[in-house]
Amino acid sequence: MNILAIDIGAGTQDIMVYDDEKGFDNAYKLVLPSPTRFFADEVRKSTEDLVIFGDTMGGGPFTRAVLEHLRNYKVYMTESAARTLKDDLEIVKSYGIEIIAEDAVGSMNEEAKPVRISDFNSGLLPFLSSFGVDTAFDVIAIAVQDHGVAPQGVTDRENRFRLIEEKVGSGIESFAYLDGVPENLSRMNSLFHSVRLWYDGHILLMDTGPAAVLGSLEDERVKEKKKVVCINVGNAHTIAMSLNEGRIAGVFEHHTHLLDKQKLGYYIKKLADGEITFKEVFDDGGHGALAIDDNQPEVISLTGPKREKMKGLGISSAPAGDMMMTGSVGLIKAVLK
Repeated sequence: MNILAIDIGAGTQDIMVYDDEKGFDNAYKLVLPSPTRFFADEVRKSTEDLVIFGDTMGGGPFTRAVLEHLRNYKVYMTESAARTLKDDLEIVKSYGIEIIAEDAVGSMNEEAKPVRISDFNSGLLPFLSSFGVDTAFDVIAIAVQDHGVAPQGVTDRENRFRLIEEKVGSGIESFAYLDGVPENLSRMNSLFHSVRLWYDGHILLMDTGPAAVLGSLEDERVKEKKKVVCINVGNAHTIAMSLNEGRIAGVFEHHTHLLDKQKLGYYIKKLADGEITFKEVFDDGGHGALAIDDNQPEVISLTGPKREKMKGLGISSAPAGDMMMTGSVGLIKAVLK
């Protein structure tokens, strides 16, 4: 089986080409800037009005760059692209952005510079082909973080954790969607339909945090253990899962910049004891927490680009010998499962 796995975070996109006959040790790997950073740089370099179209993708740096651009220039966006900033388009309009129809983009080339955005760069495949890599993939697997479309009166943070807590009690693979995505996951949906336009093979979409946790289980020091706590310390978000024989016994997710080593250690202990609560994490600025069982772990593993910040709380997990590939390994494990 030939698999292309892409883990798209806030800082980087981590790419692995996996052949099940060769295994992880002989997989091809790339670490590149994340789409949100790449397109943020493109916006910041522009000195003219912009018309932004394409897919709903990750916000973060891109959103900040667009809002900065609005101070001096006009910005037009299609509905799909605008949902990158907020799912509620009335809020997007309140920023001063004009929402336009998809078929109006072509006629605006003289008024504004066109910028097409997407989480998936279609130039990746010819690039891989130029090095002799077989791009006839059986599966394309992509991880992105999706807060989901929040119902009226529910914050993005609350809605994000609702999506996570429904999976507690299941295996981590329950966060993966094969050949279809729930409608309320706007970013995943946009990405799925964008890839489906040119690719007729299997498509797997998964959330970045759980993908990294699943990948960390491939580390030799973790994979044989029945009780573990796995933490992914990402550039933007930190997620920790308590696992009993592969079942999620508890989870919390927080913003990395609000955590230090002491605070994360405190939350890990409460998670392992089954005593962590949604309220304490949410009130601290995080997304939330839920524990349905205690779990005194045989090992605590740390992975993610900010793991050095938390050094000493557990082992540094590096599946396939490369910490940056943790999410990609998780995607591949989900495909094989």
